[in-house]
Amino acid sequence: SSEAGEEPTKASPAPTPDPDTVPVPATGPAKDCTKEFCDNQLSPDYLLRYQVNVPDDTTADVCDGCTISMELIYDGEAWVSVAFSTDGQMIGSEAVIGLPGDNKVEKYNLGGKSDDAVLPMSESNQTLSDTSIEVKDGQTIMKFTKIMKEAGEIEITPGDNTFLWAYGSSDVLGYHGFTSKSPFELNLSSEAGEEPSKEAAVPAAPTSAS
Repeated sequence: SSEAGEEPTKASPAPTPDPDTVPVPATGPAKDCTKEFCDNQLSPDYLLRYQVNVPDDTTADVCDGCTISMELIYDGEAWVSVAFSTDGQMIGSEAVIGLPGDNKVEKYNLGGKSDDAVLPMSESNQTLSDTSIEVKDGQTIMKFTKIMKEAGEIEITPGDNTFLWAYGSSDVLGYHGFTSKSPFELNLSSEAGEEPSKEAAVPAAPTSAS
């Protein structure tokens, strides 16, 4: 009798594919990053959470006037940073750096690798909103919202982007060394969230929250 139940003759002419594929379309890791925060584990102790904010008069693909909200969570107490790049190199990139000691989150030009070449942008370019940085339960947490397309700055696009992450060894801004920085690619298109990658599947599970 069990075989009879498995053959719905007229209802579904196409047989069910390999059973391994059945759980994959579940609604777990796939997220719409314009409706909720998506997670990107940059390193074992550094997490990026982000959400693209799309105005009502545009679409996620055109993204005219879009902003991006970012949260960086580092398992330690130090300055933290994410930078926007055209080639994955530090020099020439533009960064948002959070200094917990000064309680400041600002935009910087990365003109070189020495401390005196990492300079805050002019006051008129400090257009971040909803900025905060705090040390809580041993973690440094930086939050900000940035306009994705700003005149004279590296654009954050709805598609592929090259970013860099970095953090320091203390809450005083200084050179981070070679072990705590790296470029990474991030696709912000609305379709990107529909394909849960191997990395995306891990942080999406809320099991680690206690």
